[in-house]
Amino acid sequence: MSEFHGENLSVSAGETVLLRGLNLDLTSGSCVALVGESGSGKSLTALTLMGLLPPKLSARWSVERDGLPRKAMVFQEPMSALNPTMRVGRQVAEAAESALGLKPEAARTRALEELRRVHVPRPEEAMRKYPHELSGGQRQRVMIAMAMAMDPELLICDEPTTALDHSVAFEILDLLRDLQRERGMAMLFISHDWEAVAHVADEVVVLRAGEVVEAGPIAAVMNRPQQPYTQGLLASRPPEEGRPRRLPTVQDFLNGVPLATAQRPVFEGGTEVLAVRGLRKSFKGTPILRDVDFVVREGETLGLVGASGSGKSTIARCLVGLEQPDGGEITYRGARIDTLSRDQRRAYAREIQYIFQDPFSSLPPRMRVGDLLEEPLRVHGLCGDAAGRTARVAELLAAVGLSPESATKYPHEFSGGQRQRIGIARALALEPKFLICDESVAALDVSVQAQVLNLLNDLKDRFRFSYLFISHDARVVRYMSDRTMELATSN
Repeated sequence: MSEFHGENLSVSAGETVLLRGLNLDLTSGSCVALVGESGSGKSLTALTLMGLLPPKLSARWSVERDGLPRKAMVFQEPMSALNPTMRVGRQVAEAAESALGLKPEAARTRALEELRRVHVPRPEEAMRKYPHELSGGQRQRVMIAMAMAMDPELLICDEPTTALDHSVAFEILDLLRDLQRERGMAMLFISHDWEAVAHVADEVVVLRAGEVVEAGPIAAVMNRPQQPYTQGLLASRPPEEGRPRRLPTVQDFLNGVPLATAQRPVFEGGTEVLAVRGLRKSFKGTPILRDVDFVVREGETLGLVGASGSGKSTIARCLVGLEQPDGGEITYRGARIDTLSRDQRRAYAREIQYIFQDPFSSLPPRMRVGDLLEEPLRVHGLCGDAAGRTARVAELLAAVGLSPESATKYPHEFSGGQRQRIGIARALALEPKFLICDESVAALDVSVQAQVLNLLNDLKDRFRFSYLFISHDARVVRYMSDRTMELATSN
């Protein structure tokens, strides 16, 4: 492949147009990025190129070439894309067999070569492992090896680094760019992360609600964005320095709202709420936490940052009793949580709540939103009768910016940002004093992330919450936190 031109791509569901008038120019050795909010049409474009559109959707466009180039795709979440019941080597070899018609032994040799090329540690050993036995970054390298085993002319990367910590993400980005140049591929890179886009892309196309808003060389678009929508996407990211009281959103730019200049006040200290001293935890003989110490004060946000495997989520799970530490102590308001009576444990469970990374996995799919918000109220005997609980549900939805009608819907009927708001509302149901936010904005695009971070800060100001804010994104942690603590990865 030297050049591929696709003009006027449109995707429809019956009479409803989902993507309109997209032109793509893909050249060997170059990278075009698609940027936009969820629902903008980025993944629809990728699925069209791969021939994977669902039957109910139809695509139309003109292609200046005899057919599409040989292509492969790297997905956002390798744990979902890889077969959990097949060894890694077999999956990579199978890709080579199907795409290139190689015999099993030749395909296995190619699989080992590709795992070496993408720098999977101990590739011979990795060939024999299952996906769950590898780290997140290693699984993503396996996905790239599978794609490379197909010898593609066009590599499509759909949010390939969203779930990875910063250092691993940029290792993957460097790898993708090196492979692209080495093999002369074209690359279509889909992301909501402008830093990632700037690292790999030559050109960028900004999509909004299925239409192109702005396009051009990456440096020109990022340094001199012409459209309010693009300006809003770029400004929604937490700043490198300073902590404005409120992050700007895309809607602010579209509505011409002036940027806020007020900064968040400096935390002046409060009484100690939670203390962790000498916390230790191992899994299968491997130490994860080694003598971890920290305190969180009333009204404070403590940011916890660290690479994958450093033990951030293990600490959070120990705090709420989902894991039992091997040693050390956790005290809440001066009392050790492992010595609490049954009634004290019930009170503790009310006061400390958990906001998970993926609300779609943590919300019961068969329960309406109103029912899943009402359930903890009923279990803890709060708000009196059914009418009182219904009124409380309406208050919770309003507190996170959702309409009362949301109570009648199921989780799958909401966007990712709206589901995260539902997860926050559920955490608020029991009127907690301490909230654990475990990668609670990691999977959101930057504009929705800004909305959720603004909401968390508004709730903190309103209710004087204490937060333990966990993230692999140091920039987000710095913005949200009064104080930060970094965990080193155990060896």
